[in-house]
Amino acid sequence: MEYSCIGLHDLPDEILMIIFKKLDNFDVLFTLHGVNERLNRLIKDSIFTSRLTFVEWMSNNFIDLISSDMIVNRFRLQILPEIRHKIEWL
Repeated sequence: MEYSCIGLHDLPDEILMIIFKKLDNFDVLFTLHGVNERLNRLIKDSIFTSRLTFVEWMSNNFIDLISSDMIVNRFRLQILPEIRHKIEWL
């Protein structure tokens, strides 16, 4: 049996969407934004942009998912302006 090297770019959009849906919207947007045009198009789908949560509830405490000024600035200056018209809940 021959080995083949299959990368993320080889997967169809449908498979990528299934994978991305398993992840937190915040992580998908922050991690994949700006990687390439194809991923930008996929992550700007309303599945990932309509409901954004910046805190997480764990053990009766809120945990802030935005842990640094760099993350805040990237969301505020780059990501949110591009998806603002798709956000329904923040």
